[in-house]
Amino acid sequence: MADLRSGGLDDRLGPPSAPVIQTRRGDVTWWRVTTAVPLAPDSLPQLVLRSPFLNHVQAWVPGSAAPVSHALYGEHADSRYSHRALVVDLPQGIPAGEAVWLRVDGASSLQMPVSIESLDQVHRHDLAFVAWRVFVLSVLSVLVLLAFAFRVGTGDASFAWFGAMLFFAVLYLVSISGDLRLLPGADTVFGGSSRANRVVGGLGVVCSNLFQRAYLDLRGKLPALDRLLWVGTALAAVAGVGSMVGDAAWLGLLGNIGLMLSAALLLVGSTMLALRGDRAGRVVMASWLPLMVFTTLMATEVMGLWAGPTWLVQGLAGSFAVAGLLLTIGLADKLMELRRDRDHASARARADELTGMLNRAGVESELRRAVQQAGADAAPASIAFVDVDNFKMINDAYGHSIGDQCLRIVSQRIRSQLRGDEVIGRYGGDEFLVVLPKAGLDDALAVARRMLASVNGRPLAINDLRLDGSLSIGVAELVAGETAEALVERADAALYASKQAGRNRVTGAASDGMQEDPPGAPVTI
Repeated sequence: MADLRSGGLDDRLGPPSAPVIQTRRGDVTWWRVTTAVPLAPDSLPQLVLRSPFLNHVQAWVPGSAAPVSHALYGEHADSRYSHRALVVDLPQGIPAGEAVWLRVDGASSLQMPVSIESLDQVHRHDLAFVAWRVFVLSVLSVLVLLAFAFRVGTGDASFAWFGAMLFFAVLYLVSISGDLRLLPGADTVFGGSSRANRVVGGLGVVCSNLFQRAYLDLRGKLPALDRLLWVGTALAAVAGVGSMVGDAAWLGLLGNIGLMLSAALLLVGSTMLALRGDRAGRVVMASWLPLMVFTTLMATEVMGLWAGPTWLVQGLAGSFAVAGLLLTIGLADKLMELRRDRDHASARARADELTGMLNRAGVESELRRAVQQAGADAAPASIAFVDVDNFKMINDAYGHSIGDQCLRIVSQRIRSQLRGDEVIGRYGGDEFLVVLPKAGLDDALAVARRMLASVNGRPLAINDLRLDGSLSIGVAELVAGETAEALVERADAALYASKQAGRNRVTGAASDGMQEDPPGAPVTI
């Protein structure tokens, strides 16, 4: 120490005007901190070394012959201050001609910005830092839970990769910033070397790449870029897995190269897709751009290529949160789009292409639901089985095109007589099944009369043709304990009775036999 103060070892000191301290892993460097004018002790000045990561610092301050040790982890951690910095107390300030001497055992290449703050400033900056970290880590943690919940709910593997990507992002942020330093075992896991952050960083890049290629469908849309992305993925995987068993410096370099290559490829790919109008490409481009910028800047700083601004680490944390939020919104939009497609496909599967009404499978499904609900509520339910009279004659005389148009007109007229919870479906050929929940036999017969009148009350107008139309209808009310199939059989029997009686009429399947409505005559209104 005497040699240092006398200037005998000045050639080993770091740059005297450097605003940051930056070392290489394994190096021991000495630094002399001075001020242009004497620093009085009145404001309780503190020497602040931000973003210390794994570096260990011994400080000789004016008025003290023995050094004070500082570190983010272990026995020399100071819990009075946040983990944003190492804080060295200067009880006598820095008198004229005096300096603060620092011995730095370098364990990483991250820079430590140096500043002098009053104690009040230290506390204010600590509070702002903790608030920001809590916000960012809370957002990311919630997004992790949401991603895995979506994975369980949808079965889509891309959500698992997304959740894993965010999970490793959280671990990476806490591993380089010391958020978990007060937890038991944190010193062993995160404080011993940079292996932990290389492991989580490498695996995070792997999960990110697998998620992005699935979300963007790079294999199908940009196959050449997809193959290049596998190179970045492989480099990150080697760095991450290799760091589990070794601590070679080249593993960190390999991981950073894989990270920068992957980030550049994903940005290029998402931009290309966005220019094509691809929605997923737009989401990734918007979310990945700030994250790519910050991760690249951080990686190049760790590699010792430059000294970044003091807010770089916090900017990286914020970019992770922004990217996670935007990607979650994009995934939610994708889920909604898939749900719309599924609903559309389901509706098409249940719809009759000719009439636009339900097809047989669709109306039978509605019938079973109505029967089940009627049994649960002890409420009535009825159905009407409808047949278009003399439809084969229309087809034979005018052709199937005219016959198809007749079916469309008839189905629309029938539907216009139904209430909101009543449904119609084409059962087959020229037959329709109408489901009437909460309707007893009398109400169902009244609905059937209206359906009949809507068809036979005026001609079916098709081009220049004016065709007379009529219906034969069989109505049946659900009996307690009856199945949907048995109910249809009774309505079909009532329909057959209407045909046998001369068509153009309604017949109800009463409990004591068939009931023509009105008895003995066609129904006309």
